Amino acid sequence: MSILLVNNKQFVVIIVIICLFYFTFICLNVNVADNGSITAPPFLLNGRKRPKDGYIVRVDRLEKNCGDIKNIMIENCLKYLDNNEDDYMISFPTTAGVSPPPPCNRDHSPMLFHVFWKDQITDKIALMMKSFLYSQPLECSKLYVWLDNVNNTNLDDNEHIHPLLKYSPTNIEFKFWNIEEQLSSNDIYAGWQSHYYSSISVTLSDLVRFVVLHNYGGIYIDADVLLVRDMRPLYYANFEFSYRWSYLNEYNTAVLRLWKESQSSKMVIRGAINNNMSFHPWDIKKYLSTHENSTLKETNKFIYMLPPGLFDPLWLKQDDKQQSSVLSPNLQYLTNAFNPNVVPDEIPGLDPATFDGSPLDIRNIENFFRGIFTYHWHNQWNVTIHPTSWIGVIQTAYDDFLSGKRRNLYNEYIFKQL
Repeated sequence: MSILLVNNKQFVVIIVIICLFYFTFICLNVNVADNGSITAPPFLLNGRKRPKDGYIVRVDRLEKNCGDIKNIMIENCLKYLDNNEDDYMISFPTTAGVSPPPPCNRDHSPMLFHVFWKDQITDKIALMMKSFLYSQPLECSKLYVWLDNVNNTNLDDNEHIHPLLKYSPTNIEFKFWNIEEQLSSNDIYAGWQSHYYSSISVTLSDLVRFVVLHNYGGIYIDADVLLVRDMRPLYYANFEFSYRWSYLNEYNTAVLRLWKESQSSKMVIRGAINNNMSFHPWDIKKYLSTHENSTLKETNKFIYMLPPGLFDPLWLKQDDKQQSSVLSPNLQYLTNAFNPNVVPDEIPGLDPATFDGSPLDIRNIENFFRGIFTYHWHNQWNVTIHPTSWIGVIQTAYDDFLSGKRRNLYNEYIFKQL
């Protein structure tokens, strides 16, 4: 199965091609009005442009405008990210022996993402998968969904996954997590059995992310993280990265980019095996250094700790570190994104007690923390997704996009399916 995403210019070209080849009876899955004309979803006036092929982020500019969390408010970081791509994205530098990012097409290896899921398939893991389809360039992106219980899961019968199976295996590939198989593939894992089976503190997902990235490379995304923007400028940057644990100088590996069989992954894996298989994010720094009290300057040479605002805009406010920050939407707590009702100060000056409209009147996906690359909603697995909540609005947008009813953030829409 393949999927074609088009913007307005491409749409005009495609219409011409259809007219020229109409006699061949090519069958297209498009919306056709009664008069026979092909209709497209409404154009988004505040949509984005895809990053230019071969462009990557400048980490020095990201640090300058987002890194100092004591003096730079997240709201200003997001405004910078939203409005200044020309300042912090540059063409990949020409360096001897270093290959530039490949063009975005199916003739080259895709940008590879990973997510791990251990329990029964729910709407929450499906939401993450939909965010991938909604945001990433599907001509050059693939998501590996690692399932620990795949033998007990009939994907065809699952209401949350069944609609997504048409994107498999081209864009989404379901893979069985087998720890024996994955940790027997390389000598770097020698001795893991004696530590793993004797330890009760091993968090499986913390282990999985480093193993699959060492074995395959790519970006690991936790299941409670939504992909929001095209990740190519980060994916192809000349550094590996994770991001900061709120205001602490510790890693949060909910978003983790490592190259296949990199020096960084080797250091973490060997360090964890020698530390009773602890892959907890707070242990990562000590594995990347030869001494205690290592500095960020030292560990950033291996896995760069990016500012939290790029991936987790509410965390500092939730932790009472930026109480005066006025975000858009101006939520206070991570739980607010799941609230079906308007919350106090969500829009400055709007009083929920006197507001007589629907939350849907003031909530739309295009205005959800503009500028972020991902949104981490932090473990609210048992919370119901109400249609009028922010997460519900996002889910509806994903579903409408996948059914061809609306455009994504980049003004693309599903035009053809084979």
